[in-house]
Amino acid sequence: YEPGARLNISELAQQFAVSPVPVREALRNLETEGLVQFQLNRGVIVQEFSPEQVRELYLLRTPLEMLAASEAARLATEKNTRHLRLILGKMKKARGTPEWHTLHNDFHQEFCSLSGLPRLVQLVEVLRGQMRPYSQLYLSNPTHLQQAEREHEQMVELLANGQRSELRQLIKQHLTRPARMALDALGGSSFSLDLDP
Repeated sequence: YEPGARLNISELAQQFAVSPVPVREALRNLETEGLVQFQLNRGVIVQEFSPEQVRELYLLRTPLEMLAASEAARLATEKNTRHLRLILGKMKKARGTPEWHTLHNDFHQEFCSLSGLPRLVQLVEVLRGQMRPYSQLYLSNPTHLQQAEREHEQMVELLANGQRSELRQLIKQHLTRPARMALDALGGSSFSLDLDP
């Protein structure tokens, strides 16, 4: 669902063949994660972000993911990198399908979990979840998609070689481009994404 889309609890209940009660509870959980909003007279809406909020998500997420990548490069084993390459192989086969987005999320979650820092992984996943509707819009752009896939492969190579500093910079680049695309689309072209003070 795109940002701003209205979610109908009855329709979702039918889609998942459950009663409306668990759907409402699930949506309340998503609300606590900042993914949806319950609005008076409008129902449940997929969270929309202003340029300021997109920038804030980027500024929070980037150093956390850079830290996770750096720790992962310190701890990752050959078995870990093999598993990441397996996910990337499945992503290539699934390109252009909804499964690609699921695998993309799996790749980043697995990559981050190699840090061995479960609280960090949890924080990153909440922030990634909030940005996901915007990311999916831009990951349908063929040029951006190809660049993202190249960066995924580079990430695994740097991880395998323990190149922590280079990996941190690549993560920053990997997150900056879609954040910039989101800001430009939302009218926030003048917003800086510079992490340095």
